[in-house]
Amino acid sequence: MNKNMASTNDCGNVDDASLIRAYAKGDEKAFETLYYRYRKQLYGYLNNLAGNNSAEVDEVFAETWLRVIEKLPKYQDSGKFSAWLYRISRNIFIDRLRHNKPDKFVTIDADDSAELAETTAFSPDRELGSGEIGKAIASALDKLQPEQREVFLLREEAELSFKEIAEIQSCSLGTVLSRMRYALKRLRMILRNIDSGGLLK
Repeated sequence: MNKNMASTNDCGNVDDASLIRAYAKGDEKAFETLYYRYRKQLYGYLNNLAGNNSAEVDEVFAETWLRVIEKLPKYQDSGKFSAWLYRISRNIFIDRLRHNKPDKFVTIDADDSAELAETTAFSPDRELGSGEIGKAIASALDKLQPEQREVFLLREEAELSFKEIAEIQSCSLGTVLSRMRYALKRLRMILRNIDSGGLLK
């Protein structure tokens, strides 16, 4: 038992690509390390994406890792493992959304030439924490269109680049920037109301 624990801990500082290669050669501990490295991030992303629907989150979360186990031996290291992981998870979520609630799935047509300002300066979830303000931010996120909310979550929680997010959403970089700009604009408006006492009176 101690030997297995030590082996898992030894993998903690190994990069994703090395872990993937080790798993392809039959090292199950390597996959375990990948799982524990990303499980909290992935679950948090899905939880926000699905509007705190725990049953749906659990289903997508489990199906994501099953899909990863299936595809990982043939995975080509052409980018971040985390981006690949989120892409799989997003596709599963969208498939379920289309199947269960087709009327609620909305596609946004955004201006590809849109520019984004102050893309890294705003992170309400990190800066404001929980409590009443945190609830206000969560409520504001729920009011965003699905693709806009997802861009914000992938950027702020998963810490993916805009290029990686564009690949996940299968759209142009300009579209991603436009969606992020709209999300930031909406969230800043909520924060101004908070600062003036509008939401916390």
